[in-house]
Amino acid sequence: MNQTDSEVQVGVFAASEDSNLYEYKVKLDKVKNEIVKFGLTQNQAKVYIYLGKYGAKTAPEVVKSLGMPRTETYFILNTLQNKGIVTAEFSSPTRYVALPIDQAIATLINTEKENLNMLAKQEKNITELWKEVPTFAVETTEIKQDRLQTMEGTGQIYSKIKEMIKTAREQIIVFGSEKDISRFYHSEIIEMVFNSLADSRLIISPALQIPDFLNEYDKKKIRLIPGEENNNQCFVIKDSSEIMLFLRNATHPSHNVFAMWSNSKSLNEPLRKLFEYSWESSQSCY
Repeated sequence: MNQTDSEVQVGVFAASEDSNLYEYKVKLDKVKNEIVKFGLTQNQAKVYIYLGKYGAKTAPEVVKSLGMPRTETYFILNTLQNKGIVTAEFSSPTRYVALPIDQAIATLINTEKENLNMLAKQEKNITELWKEVPTFAVETTEIKQDRLQTMEGTGQIYSKIKEMIKTAREQIIVFGSEKDISRFYHSEIIEMVFNSLADSRLIISPALQIPDFLNEYDKKKIRLIPGEENNNQCFVIKDSSEIMLFLRNATHPSHNVFAMWSNSKSLNEPLRKLFEYSWESSQSCY
């Protein structure tokens, strides 16, 4: 029995595993999960995908096909217009059209860049205002306490790692799987590590050969561990004083990474020793 266009539109987003549409649902779910990384909500991404795959639609058609509340649907359509990735046709009733995916992503990226530029321009004013207010904390002779910070998502985690690298004076060591190192490479962390004036070393575990993307770097600073026992470990240590320890890294089933930053020596020291032991027993790349 042939499915009508309406049935396909409704079914593709809620197709069961025994449905012919299920493979498309899986792919669209992957697209949706990627799009939300650019600042959209799940439902905003869903509406954009629907318009992008089924063409110009009216708001009532979106409501009917996606089964979303009428008020929320109108709000989402207005939001997507404001973000510049959906346009409204001059027709009665109004029909909404999604920009091609490449243009939509470029638009979202440029918007984020503009927001960051505006925040950067405000930095000086905020700093000056901050300095105008006196500090009321009372100085004490208390011993400096260890600190710990949990972080979720690559954005803030990688930003903190880059800050660690920039302020390193003695040493930066990195331990992770090939997937972890690949993510670091595409986030420009690896380039920063090897360009750092501090002593830099990298261990990949497990790995049998150096990944192609690392061939441009000094192989004397890279070593491999062929076994599988350390494939779930990932950490970055700066100057034996700060550590970023991944609790969910790139090898974890969840795509959203989770990590813990600390300046605790009791946490730092064992992992630094693990790195040194692993370095001595690992394979060189030259």
